[in-house]
Amino acid sequence: MPQIKRSIADYDGEDEAHDKLRAAADFNGPVEDRYCTDLLMLVLLCLCWAGMTAIGAYAVHNGDYRLVLYPLDYDGNVCGADLNDRDMTEYPYLYYTNAVGGVCVKECPSLVGQTADNATDLYTLVTYTGVYQSTNGLATVPADLVQVADYSYTLNITDTANNVNVGDLGNLSITLLNTNNFQCTEDLCVGNSLEASWKTLGINRGFGFAYYLGDSFPLFQRCFLTTEARDQIANLTNAAGDANDLFKDVISTSGDLEIANDFISNLYGDLWATRLYIMGFGFGVSLVVSLLYMVLLRIPVLLSALIWFSIFGVIGMFAIAGWFTSEKAAEWEAADPPVVGEKQANVTKIIGYVLYGIAAFLVLLAICMRKQIQLAVMCVKKAGAAVNDMVLIFAIPVLQGLGFLAFTAVWAWYSSHLASLGTITLETMDVPLTDYAVPVRTYEYSEDVRKLGWFLLFCFFWTGSFILAIGEMVIAMAVSKWYFTAERRLITQHLPFAALWSTIVYHLGTCAFGSLIIAIIKMLRAIMAYIKKQISETSNEKLANCLFCCCQCCLCCLEKCVEFINENAYIQCAIFGTPFCESGRKAFYLILRNAARIGAVSYVSAAVLVVGKLFIAALTTFLAYYTLTEHLELEVWSFGGPIAMIFIISYFVADMFMDVFDISILCVLHCFIADEEMFDGQARYADGNLKEFVDKHGGVDG
Repeated sequence: MPQIKRSIADYDGEDEAHDKLRAAADFNGPVEDRYCTDLLMLVLLCLCWAGMTAIGAYAVHNGDYRLVLYPLDYDGNVCGADLNDRDMTEYPYLYYTNAVGGVCVKECPSLVGQTADNATDLYTLVTYTGVYQSTNGLATVPADLVQVADYSYTLNITDTANNVNVGDLGNLSITLLNTNNFQCTEDLCVGNSLEASWKTLGINRGFGFAYYLGDSFPLFQRCFLTTEARDQIANLTNAAGDANDLFKDVISTSGDLEIANDFISNLYGDLWATRLYIMGFGFGVSLVVSLLYMVLLRIPVLLSALIWFSIFGVIGMFAIAGWFTSEKAAEWEAADPPVVGEKQANVTKIIGYVLYGIAAFLVLLAICMRKQIQLAVMCVKKAGAAVNDMVLIFAIPVLQGLGFLAFTAVWAWYSSHLASLGTITLETMDVPLTDYAVPVRTYEYSEDVRKLGWFLLFCFFWTGSFILAIGEMVIAMAVSKWYFTAERRLITQHLPFAALWSTIVYHLGTCAFGSLIIAIIKMLRAIMAYIKKQISETSNEKLANCLFCCCQCCLCCLEKCVEFINENAYIQCAIFGTPFCESGRKAFYLILRNAARIGAVSYVSAAVLVVGKLFIAALTTFLAYYTLTEHLELEVWSFGGPIAMIFIISYFVADMFMDVFDISILCVLHCFIADEEMFDGQARYADGNLKEFVDKHGGVDG
């Protein structure tokens, strides 16, 4: 190990593209005598935040987020607010009486313990004018179980079948045709049977001014019926048997509105019914699996086997999922009486075949990339060794997440108020299969408000990229310090926090510089998407759409390239303490001189880490799917929504952990190459195994 101490490095000659790094006389690892880098960019970022705060203060003072976030009832009133002529402060929830409108209620009704099936009371109806209970005495819940706002002012609406004048419907002039009023009667809403009530003028197959009382749950201040309630209504009213006729009628009048409404309602119902499983598996089980995976990665003896097991484990998960799905489809097809519809069984069978195909493709891919995967193992081993000595490094992504959530909360608060500063008008939307309409919000913004909105979006992009850059800088500084420490026993667990302190004190400007470039590219992509949307709304120019798609693709590629350069620049800054431009230049030439090594090891290592993420997410999702099918098979409409949500959450959790290894592997490579260029033979900090392995498998650079 070298006895000299240096704090900087330089090049042998003027040609950085070919000349190697030359160690300074006192080099002893990452520079300790640092100075503040790129202060101007940090000042600009602070000014950006100051501007965002000023805009937010103006928006909060002059706007009202409730106009944007709170639901509208059928008459244009804002539920939970006193913003129009009607005070709905005590009624913050919207209960849907048809596919597009509803009434404000005090609480979303819960029928658990109130009815025999704990799901529905089909003789109690929620209508545009309040609660109506059938006079046949079959209603089972108290009339005040669901408390609806006072809509008595709408009772002056008269019949216009014979061109009679129509009263003013609250805040909007809405014409009600061919109906007496919004008040239910036995003939209008109940009929002589439950099946007949489904087709009455009041219910109107889910498009009327009244709907059955069902067990519901709140989501975004909207009351959505539970899956059990929806299924019970469909079965008792024969709504499912009426679906084909309804589909034909709706297609001719309102496109896919009913289909979309059913899908969204069923999806929300499934997510609500499985919410505890989603949270438990998505965050809890995935966290346990990720931690177990991280522990195993820290054991060098098991690392190679674990990576290959992860690869074949993912393949096995897809194969087993394909088998399980195919078997379930076969079981549903053979069931008598049928448990699910024929369409759902066929879709499940197709999904099984797709899963088999993915498994076969992954087998071929693993065979073709076996040498490259072996090459990545050594890099992951060294990164695992670094993490093994600094376990608290995993606190960095957690702190990043908390910081991003805190900023997003403030940003969302400002943005929602700014969005309310537009001119909000209520336009009528026809209710399918009826002759009346409900109001829908539309927004018109001034040019000044639009510019302020774009500025807030830019602040979001810049700050989000800035938080990510800080994490990368901290991890790079900690790992580089670990690499250039001859006595690893001297490494302490507080090293990541020491790196965080150094980053905050000296290099926030460098992080702001790199993130600014990313934010500009993201902003250009957002502007391109906005222009494309505007053109699509005014014309159907396929050539223009194609050009915009090509531009988006080019900007996306540019963004990925800049992100890669930024990561390498942060590593150079972490080691040598240089500003962003100098660090980026040195990183670029270092990559250029060692393209084969950097390319083979970094990208393949990243692919191995992606396999780890997929393994964690796939294992968590498989366990969740098995548990859900065993316990909730008859309680949800489809497992697709909950399973997809669990996979997304578990992949996010896995990504948070594996990203630490991603930057660590790249940092180990940088340190080794810098070590190799600056020192010879035994003077190098790298151990013999790393040098021998990378030289053997990394290729020779020209």
